[in-house]
Amino acid sequence: MAEFTKVVVDGERVKGIVDDGTKAIPIENKFGKLICTIYVRPGDLSIIDRYNEVIDALPDIVKPLEALSINNDGTASIEEDWKAIKEVEGKLYEQINYLFDMDEAEQIFAKRNPFSSVNGAFFAEQIIEVIGDIISDGVTREAEKMERRTNKYLDDLKQPEVVNNAGNITNFPANSGAGIPDTNGLS
Repeated sequence: MAEFTKVVVDGERVKGIVDDGTKAIPIENKFGKLICTIYVRPGDLSIIDRYNEVIDALPDIVKPLEALSINNDGTASIEEDWKAIKEVEGKLYEQINYLFDMDEAEQIFAKRNPFSSVNGAFFAEQIIEVIGDIISDGVTREAEKMERRTNKYLDDLKQPEVVNNAGNITNFPANSGAGIPDTNGLS
């Protein structure tokens, strides 16, 4: 069982530490080199909604880049375009941070510009796709754990089956020989 709460006293400062289910997930390139580590709370099912909102917002966020001249490394070919790229980058970072409900974007893109080219697509697209797979896998695993835990408790609560054996009850009038009382004369 995970440690849920502990109190740490550091000099005069007291703080509580809670296991909120956050998992550290390394993202590596195909050669095993670390790109970044992201922090995801798979038990936070609203992350699915936030991911879908980010995916829906991305086309509008990157639309201004269509008219710009961008180098393969994600920088501007023309100095005037640099400001627009940085504005779009800021909006992308906001969405990534919103997705994780914490500041992750700078760390995710610390080693590579989000608008650098990877197989004809922005690096950010590759990262967001991988993040979607990680979220999906994490939420699925967390749901399976919850289902196992819930089933365990439900199994403990199951009541024995009620068997209908009224024909064998000795005090039932039909089995006691007393017969069924006549109720036709009741007023």
